[in-house]
Amino acid sequence: MPNSNSTVLAPVVGKLTQHSQLALAEIDALLDLPFRIATFDPGSYLVREGDRTDSSAALLSGFVYRSKIAGSGARQILAVHLRGDLVDLQNSLLNEADHSVQALTRVEVAYVSHRAILDVAETFPAVARALWRDTLIDSSVFREWILNIGQRNARQRISHLLCELALRQEKAGLCEGPNYEWPMTQEQIGDATGLTGVHVNRTLQAMRSDGLISGNRQSVIITDWPKLQAAGDFNRAYLH
Repeated sequence: MPNSNSTVLAPVVGKLTQHSQLALAEIDALLDLPFRIATFDPGSYLVREGDRTDSSAALLSGFVYRSKIAGSGARQILAVHLRGDLVDLQNSLLNEADHSVQALTRVEVAYVSHRAILDVAETFPAVARALWRDTLIDSSVFREWILNIGQRNARQRISHLLCELALRQEKAGLCEGPNYEWPMTQEQIGDATGLTGVHVNRTLQAMRSDGLISGNRQSVIITDWPKLQAAGDFNRAYLH
């Protein structure tokens, strides 16, 4: 049965109110949306390409990624999502998922029915605008990722990805610099940046040697933030 607990969806509402002004009644309506909780282990699918879905996943903890598979079997990671993100909001209006969503780490999500989301959006125009703005920001991030893969070199691509995930974790209240959780393997970094695993490994080693980063497989320490931003051709404006 669906649950209704006013604290569970707080991360999602918190993210929306970072970029959109909502009245108390509008916030309450979002917090009171019915949901069901699900957990997934790393690698598990939240949504598969081609699925017809009746709900969208609000990410409560952990990291997930969006991806598509080419005819050759090669995978392209399209985006990484973290706590507070409505991962597949577009499926509330589209009939069929056009890409897959998988867990990077163990994750907890709250599934909210498309009908409930649309009802709130239709009742409260400011909520509709906030959800629309959220999808537009996602589109802005997608455009930056296309630029990253198409026009930047290996060091720039990886540095840019590190900068983005660091800032987004700070904004979500997950951590503060210089130490950040790092949920991606070298293979996954390669799939997100269009690089081979060997190229990723060599680039990361060079970045460590040059004093940009340090850390281990679970975390990254940004040792020189201005230098990493410069190395990644990073301008945070696209995150809005």
